Amino acid sequence: MDHILRGIIPPLVTPLRLDGSIDKEGIAKLAEYQIKAGIQSVFILGSCGEGSVLERDECAEMVKESVKVTADRVNLLVGVLEPSAERVVEAVRVYEQFGAERFVVPAPFYLSVSDQDEILRHYEYIADRVEGELIVYNIPDYVHTHILPETAEKLLGHSKIAGIKDSTGDWALFQKLLLEYQGRKGVLSGNENLCGAAMLLGADGCVPCLANAYPGLYQKMYKAAKEKDIREVTEYQRVILKMKDIMAVGKHWIAAVKYMCARKGVIMPYVKGSACPLTAAETEKMDVLLEEAGL
Repeated sequence: MDHILRGIIPPLVTPLRLDGSIDKEGIAKLAEYQIKAGIQSVFILGSCGEGSVLERDECAEMVKESVKVTADRVNLLVGVLEPSAERVVEAVRVYEQFGAERFVVPAPFYLSVSDQDEILRHYEYIADRVEGELIVYNIPDYVHTHILPETAEKLLGHSKIAGIKDSTGDWALFQKLLLEYQGRKGVLSGNENLCGAAMLLGADGCVPCLANAYPGLYQKMYKAAKEKDIREVTEYQRVILKMKDIMAVGKHWIAAVKYMCARKGVIMPYVKGSACPLTAAETEKMDVLLEEAGL
């Protein structure tokens, strides 16, 4: 498999049963659904994967089962959404026992980061203590720290860091990073609103939550972007924005994405903990809107 992370990398939802337990059959079905669509990498336990709310043994089970179904077939990226470097290392060492090799890690959170040097030390500390590679996760809306392009460039120079997933939605800063580091390591857009434009400008790929239900559509957009077909990419991006509007029908976006997958017969639509499931009225409205959109 290509060492540089590229292409469409769906941040997979975590399939659950009605009682909230991990659905092993759902994990396999969702992975097969992605592979059949031509996906070459998947990302588990990120924001879309409810990685911040699953219990630690549930996260471990998700990793263990995902390694089984993806081994030697597609790249597996594992989110480690822990507030400190020490806790990231602790979790990664568990996941490495199951065969996981690439880990998506945000900047430290809860305790405020004092400066960008602290972010550098965070990733260096982790990289020096684990076997696998790291992918920097820049998601300031959730961790309240922005990894600046200059810091990202330093991190991408580290031998144990394989790429960066930028979910800032800040086009100017992402563009600066992209123009400086394009083609040397995986520079991935984590913002679906900017997915098409980012790939046209040379981003190695996109990490779109809606690809859980519609991986084929995103694969077509990636192919069009590689061919620099602006018109076709624009049309796919228009459909994606429509899907995002439909997704907003529910109170909780993860519940909406899981329902879209359930409509495809891939998984059951259950969400974890206190997340609001879709009501009957919301699912009915989503059905109408998705059918009108030909989805």
